[in-house]
Amino acid sequence: MNAILLQLAARVIRVVMIIASVFVLFRGHNQPGGGFIGGLLAGGGIVVYVIAFYNHPLLSKTLRALAPMRVIGLILALGSGILGVLFGESFLHALWWKIELPLIGAIDISTPLIFDVGVYFAVIGVMVMVILLLMEDRKWS
Repeated sequence: MNAILLQLAARVIRVVMIIASVFVLFRGHNQPGGGFIGGLLAGGGIVVYVIAFYNHPLLSKTLRALAPMRVIGLILALGSGILGVLFGESFLHALWWKIELPLIGAIDISTPLIFDVGVYFAVIGVMVMVILLLMEDRKWS
């Protein structure tokens, strides 16, 4: 089956969902949202793309390249907790730093943001892993 309209819509939907997921990720520690909901949005965009292009020969290889994101996410989330211990506070204690960038200006980096980014990557990685398992089960790859 070659659903051209579905493939065209999937390309647009994927981009919109990933942009929305990044927005939800970065507003999450001040308002509703965060790494989990952002990761679900990004993973949903990837799922829509997989449904549209399930018989594409490079899809399985691309998804396998994204699968290690779950490990990277867990390392970031754990690392944000360990930073508090390294600075003499408790595990997952919130720390903030102000970094000056040449063209952007001053930005605030915090351990809650690092934790949210870790959760974001972990959720995307797990969703991609589930998609890969379903593809192998159905012999789609």
